[in-house]
Amino acid sequence: MSTKRRTLSGYKACRRCKLVVPEDAKQCPNCGSEEFALKWRGMIAVIDPAKSCIAKRLGLNKPGIYALELVEE
Repeated sequence: MSTKRRTLSGYKACRRCKLVVPEDAKQCPNCGSEEFALKWRGMIAVIDPAKSCIAKRLGLNKPGIYALELVEE
């Protein structure tokens, strides 16, 4: 197993809310930010934030796929 960490090709994460979006997105549909990180690690899929204790702990209020960690470039 390789120790090199890679992100999901073709996607980037919003720097404000960490929502994972396609690389060609100009604006985050979740928070409206235009700042993105091309490098990120881990992700969580939130289906029903009201019932998810993990989503509550992470402060996620909307369904979506979120990055767990943004990597500084």
